[in-house]
Amino acid sequence: MTIGQIGQAWRRLWGSVSFRLTFNYSLLAAGTTIVVLLFVYLQLVNLLQMQFSRQISLAAHRLVALYENEGAHALSSAITTLLSDQTDVDSEMYLLLDAQGVKLAGNLDPMDIGPGDHELSSTTSEAVLRDGIPREGFLRLQRLDNGWLLVVGHDVRDLQEIKHLISQAMLLTTFIAMLLVAAGTYVFRLALTWRVQDIRDTVRHVGTGELTRRVPDAQEEDEFAGLRNDINHMLDRIEALMSGVRNVSDSIAHNLRTPLARVLANLHAAQHRRLDGPAQEAAIDEARREIMDLITVTEKLLLIAEAESGVRRQSFQKLCLSGILEDVVDLFEPLAAEKHITLHLRCGADPRVWADADLLAGVFVNIIENSLKYAGDGTNIVIDTSREGRFAILTIDDDGPGVEAQFMEHVGTRFYRLRPDAPGYGLGLASVRAIISLHEGQVWFEDAQPGFRVRIQLPLAEH
Repeated sequence: MTIGQIGQAWRRLWGSVSFRLTFNYSLLAAGTTIVVLLFVYLQLVNLLQMQFSRQISLAAHRLVALYENEGAHALSSAITTLLSDQTDVDSEMYLLLDAQGVKLAGNLDPMDIGPGDHELSSTTSEAVLRDGIPREGFLRLQRLDNGWLLVVGHDVRDLQEIKHLISQAMLLTTFIAMLLVAAGTYVFRLALTWRVQDIRDTVRHVGTGELTRRVPDAQEEDEFAGLRNDINHMLDRIEALMSGVRNVSDSIAHNLRTPLARVLANLHAAQHRRLDGPAQEAAIDEARREIMDLITVTEKLLLIAEAESGVRRQSFQKLCLSGILEDVVDLFEPLAAEKHITLHLRCGADPRVWADADLLAGVFVNIIENSLKYAGDGTNIVIDTSREGRFAILTIDDDGPGVEAQFMEHVGTRFYRLRPDAPGYGLGLASVRAIISLHEGQVWFEDAQPGFRVRIQLPLAEH
């Protein structure tokens, strides 16, 4: 494998988020382990040096005490005895020099030390000669009152061997830690890739148009399970929206094609037939009326689209439902009177909600207009407001014929009309549903027994 191929493979591997995440945390763990081991190493070496220093100091104090109690001859004999017992002979270091620097006892070669050097000094590391061979040891030099010099020490080879063993253990531990970093990174990357593979497969199939595809459920209840549920919920919503778009497109094409064809036919007839003034004017008026109806349908569709997308949310303000309802009732009372329909406004409460005044008024207009259209002459329409917990409740009931149970689920869908011969395009209650959803509320279409009921729930405005 060439260097370029190795670099490309590394870049591809480094491009994996799971690899980078695991690698960085593994390096952090390995680095922490190395720092801890280094700290332990330094503490152990320091502890061993302190032990050597303590042993040397105790040995030096014993020999000085022997000299002070029994004299110089006893000191020389004690050093000779210590070196002849064959215990730690290779590591123990003793030297006794007279005032002229002549060796009296010990296993070290004479040292060139001035009369004032190292008096009562602490244990230090020094280079010495032993039988002409250079050595290094921890030494303590003690000047006696008769001018003699006592040197007590310990060879550092034992300490160096211990340090070497600890260093090897640290290097081996570091190597094993790096191997575990590499192995853990690889295993974690495989595990993470396996956990997200179902999600990737589902997204890939959805991208090709399979909107019914969902991420399979997993047995583990972890973060990935929550992600799977969120993705499936999102896909359900996308499928519903796409289905709604298709249905709306089909409905628009179906409902607008007939009036457009009718307009075209009327204009074609007015163009190619010799019509007198009144007939031609009637044809133009009919075409204009049809076009105005199409404009109205387009405006309602745009209103529904704006409500569903939340475009109008920026104009929300705190409003009283009763004030808007009173204006709408005043608007429809003349028309209701012509049909002998009675409008009853019962504001049991005056709740305040965050809303767009124009949109909310449009909701009430569409509902009441729908009731006037389908309830029939001589009926009653009752409008009531109340509070339930943190919500404002609005109900609009009529005692007309109502809606049969098998058709109730279709009420509020775009272009659905109970009676195809009735005027309108079936967008009024659909816009009601969209606008109430924009206000984070809910709307229900129910059987009032008798009659038809619209029940709306809106969140109360916080004070």
